[in-house]
Amino acid sequence: MDNSFMVGLSAQQVLRQRMDATANNLANMTTAGFKVEHVVSRELSEKPATASDLPKDIAFTDAWTLQRDFSNGPLERTGNPLDFALEGEGFFAVQTAGGQAYTRDGRFNLDDQGQLVTRNGDPVMGDGGPITLDPAGGPISVSREGSISQDGAVVGTLQVSAFDTPGALEKIGSNMWRATDEAPRPAEARIAAGFVEGSNVNAVLELTEMIEISRAYTSVAKMISQSDELRGASIEKLAKVG
Repeated sequence: MDNSFMVGLSAQQVLRQRMDATANNLANMTTAGFKVEHVVSRELSEKPATASDLPKDIAFTDAWTLQRDFSNGPLERTGNPLDFALEGEGFFAVQTAGGQAYTRDGRFNLDDQGQLVTRNGDPVMGDGGPITLDPAGGPISVSREGSISQDGAVVGTLQVSAFDTPGALEKIGSNMWRATDEAPRPAEARIAAGFVEGSNVNAVLELTEMIEISRAYTSVAKMISQSDELRGASIEKLAKVG
């Protein structure tokens, strides 16, 4: 099996992974705090493989990493006093069964004990631990710095953490992330109460990407087919000579 055939297969694999990432982006267009993802590929060989049946050198490729765009999404007003959006860098800190996690999804509510929790029921962390409110108490107010007050008394301050290299965070599902090697630091974000941050997916760009990937996949499939036909013709000629 010659190099051109294997190169084509490696290219198709990368294109399929790019298509999966693009489809996932489009599926999360309405997911609060979702960050767009794209596959970054690389050449595996230092010297490109040469295919005798192709006009130029080609090289093996591989999906190297998944790159995420952590730019802010648009603010969407909900009017819910327990919905919060971050303006600027950072993540809300959340205590999960697997340890501390981070999210940009600020759609929170209260559990039966009055703890501020995510939609999965994980406690939202304040500077002094979980934040507890009185479900039967008066209305709450939240400052731009994240200080939460109820009935005129401060009950906690939202813990907002930032990372110098957010791309190194590990995605753990449910729109949450886990720190790897880098320790979090206090963020300088501002809190917008009664809002959520929308997804930063650009539908036009993602649909364009999907079309380009589809065309590239078709082109690679054609290259593989032509290479296979030429190889078959060469074998047939050799058989006749023999």
